[in-house]
Amino acid sequence: MKDKIPFYNIVNMFFVGSVFTLLVTVLFHNQLGFVDLSSPIFTFAKDWNVIISAVLLIAMYEIGFILNRASSIIVNPLLTKTKIWPKYQYDKDVSEISKDNPKFEAMITDLVLMRSHILLYLIIGVLSFYSPYAWFSFVCLVFIVIFIFAGKKHNKKINKIRISNKEDPQQADEGN
Repeated sequence: MKDKIPFYNIVNMFFVGSVFTLLVTVLFHNQLGFVDLSSPIFTFAKDWNVIISAVLLIAMYEIGFILNRASSIIVNPLLTKTKIWPKYQYDKDVSEISKDNPKFEAMITDLVLMRSHILLYLIIGVLSFYSPYAWFSFVCLVFIVIFIFAGKKHNKKINKIRISNKEDPQQADEGN
C-alpha cells in the first residue's frame, strides 16, 4: 500500500472537485440562505473546524473522483468517436512507454485533466442557467472549447509517442 496520495489523484480528483465545489457555491450562494447557521448544530460544529475541514476535503475529493470517472465514461468516448481526440490502438502499457519517455505519463495526466474539466464546465454551464449568473454559461462554453482544442493538440502528441513505441511484430515473434 502506498504511503501517499499520487500526484495524479491530487490533480485529477481533488483539484477538479475543489473547482466544482467552489463554482457551485458561488453560483448558488443566494439559494444557500435557507441554512440557519445560528442553529445549535452549527454552533456546536464551530468548535470542530478541523473535522469540518477534513469532511469538506474528503467531499471535494469524492466529487472530483466522480467527475473524473464520469468524464471517462461520457466525454472520452464522445471525443474519440467524433475523432476530435482519436485514440490509436497500441500494445504497450502506459507504464512501459513511460519508462522510455518520462514525460508520457504526465502528458496522459494532462489529457485526463482536460477531459475532466470539459465535463466540469459542462455541468457548471448547465447549472449556471438556474443561477443569478446565467451569463457564466457562456464563459463555461469558452472554457470547454479551449480544453477541447488544447486536448486535441495534446492528444496528437500522445498518439505520436504511442505509434513510435509500438512493438515490432517481427521482434515479438523472434522473442518466442
